[in-house]
Order: sequence, then C-alpha cells, then structure tokens
Amino acid sequence: MCSYSVSFGLKQMLLHTTLIAHNELQDSYDIVIKFHSAKNLPKKFLGHTTPYCVAKIDHKISYTSTIISKTSSHTWDNEKWFVRNIPINAKLSVKVYDKDDDQIVDDYIGRFDIIDLINYTPPVKGHKIIGLFGQHHGYFHLSIELTKSSDETKHLPPYTFDGPCRYFRHDSFAVGRLTMLNTDYVYSTWKIQIRRISEFFKPCDRQYWNKKYLAARTIFGNFPHSLASQSTIKLAHKILYGRTIKNTESGQLTNADQLWKSIFTDPITKEIKPCIYTYIIDNNTWRFSQTGTQFFTNFASKHALLANCSEHVRYAGEFHPRPKYGWDRCDDEWELVFDNGSGTYAPDASLLINLKELLAFNFPGLNIVTYNREDPQLKQNIQQLKLFMEN
Repeated sequence: MCSYSVSFGLKQMLLHTTLIAHNELQDSYDIVIKFHSAKNLPKKFLGHTTPYCVAKIDHKISYTSTIISKTSSHTWDNEKWFVRNIPINAKLSVKVYDKDDDQIVDDYIGRFDIIDLINYTPPVKGHKIIGLFGQHHGYFHLSIELTKSSDETKHLPPYTFDGPCRYFRHDSFAVGRLTMLNTDYVYSTWKIQIRRISEFFKPCDRQYWNKKYLAARTIFGNFPHSLASQSTIKLAHKILYGRTIKNTESGQLTNADQLWKSIFTDPITKEIKPCIYTYIIDNNTWRFSQTGTQFFTNFASKHALLANCSEHVRYAGEFHPRPKYGWDRCDDEWELVFDNGSGTYAPDASLLINLKELLAFNFPGLNIVTYNREDPQLKQNIQQLKLFMEN
C-alpha cells in the first residue's frame, strides 16, 4: 500500500460524504439526453461527412456519440445519455466533429451550449452549430427529459453515469506495423461503458500504481526514461482504442446474454472462445484485451497500456470465461472468472466483491467468480484452461 493512501483515502471519504450531504440540501436532477440529428452541415463537409458529437455537462462528465456513416441523412439511432444527480444550474456543451480515418485530428465543425437545462425548450429549427470563427455550420437536434432525483438515485455521487452500457471493439492493423512484430495481425481491444462505477468503487478506493513493482517504477517513477516510456504507451493506447469508421464495432448491452453473444462469442463458429484477458476498470469503462497477444507482452505493463498510463484505476487484473460445470460441458452455462492479478496496480483483494457486484448490476444474470491472485485454486483453473486451449 502506498504511504499516502490512508490519509488520501480519509480525505476522499470526507469529500465524498460532504458532496452527498450538500447534494441532499439542494434539488438535484436526473437527465436523459437524446441526440437526434445534425442538419445543413456546410458544403465542404456535405456528402462526405461522418459526424459525431462530444457532449459535456459542467466539464464533469462527457459523452461521445457513435459515428454516423457517410449518408445524406445525419441521424442517430437511439442515441441516449443517462446522468444522475446534476445540479439545478448545470450547463451542457456539445461539440460536433467530422471523423476522418486518414487524419490524426478530426475536423472540427462547431459547437453550441445550453445554459439552462432545467427549463429547456428545444428550438424549432434546432441549435445553431457555430464554427471556430463564428460561422453558422448547420443545426443540431436533441431532446431532454428531466426529473428530480428519486429516493433511489439521489444518494449517488453528482454526475453519475447511468447508461446505456455501450461497447466498442476496435481492430487495429497499425500496431503490427508500429512494432514490426506482425504487419498482418489484427489486434483487438474492447471498451464497455459501465453504469454507476462510483457507487461500487468510492473515490477512496482508487488503486494507485505499485511502488514495489519494478515495471511500474520504470513507467511512473522519477527516471529520465519514464517520460519516454509513458509517451510510447500513450501512443499505443491511442492506436488501440482510437475509434475508426471501418475497424470499430459498437452496440449496446443490457444483460448477460447480450454480453456473451456480442463480446465473447466467435461470430463465425458461434462458440465462446476460451482465453485469458487483461482488464482495467477506470472511472467510466471496463477495458480489456487478450492477454497472450504478442504485441501486449512487449510493453512493461499491459495494465498501464489499457489505462493510458493513468497513475490509478478503480480495479485491474485478469479474467477468463469457463464452463460453469466443467470443460467437458462447453455447451452448458458459462461464467467469468476474475482476479486481481496486476503487478502495476496491485489491487486490494477485499474489493473483489465490489467488482462482482458492479458487473452483476450492469449485466443481470451474469455468473461471476472471483479469486485472489494468490489463490491456488485460481492457478489450477488457469492450468485447466490452458490444457483445453492446447487440445
């Protein structure tokens, strides 16, 4: 445990308690924002634009929409954003971009702001999208549903993300060329947006990098090469998780069945792929990749790579799917087995129950088993998995 973790935890707990108490003294609101369309975009984009938007509430929480494919009708399908416990004076800002896979930076189309969310009335023509130099770059249509926070939601931390659980799978060819390991290999990463993470992992529960772990000290320590190491890892993270038009798959998940079918089932064989994944949980997402991929083993820390070199995460480790009733019954129920196996962040094993409850809340019906990384039974499970993969 880091030397400052106890005092930091006490301060964070006091801050969290104060925020909740303050929130109970004033009205708070639950908001659902529906993103509908972007119309009359400027001619230089027209016919070629693939727009998406980035929305922020008080710069406390943000939402990035899906990318609309190249069509004449720039309309989103069922694009919603749920946020709990926003204050009465909350403000919304929306920026609109044109996605371009061939450029490092996407084209900026413009922005608009909504100053009063509580008394919001949508303009008939939509919100004017204002460009960088004040030009009129079209109209944006959205709608807002607002209610006072209920007894069930008002205890949540301010600006709590509450859905939907969207997933993104990014297939990258670039990392093979970047590392010169295998220029034809496709490296896949997954990101799933998770509801109410702060309800299950309080701010005082953040897991900081492990000062006793050499690889972590190499990345986060005060060494001349640490900044270079961080820059390399952040570049790789951007390549791995950068959304593209052609190589990104996305969708929404509401239960365990959808998680198994959309994430862990091979689209060709229709079977669940047995393998080990490296994962991290950050403030809003569950990120993971296949552990044994050669690209990831060439970095000092796979977890730091997934976390974009963040000095702390909510949780981290490895997980794998397994048949609930044994490897000779693969056609029966499956479960996910999680551990806290991360040398970089060395998560507290006592929080494995929090992880289990978080995932069970987000994916009803999901069978979850957790093990401390030192548990002999976990090592036995891994051996059985590897034997099955070899046969």
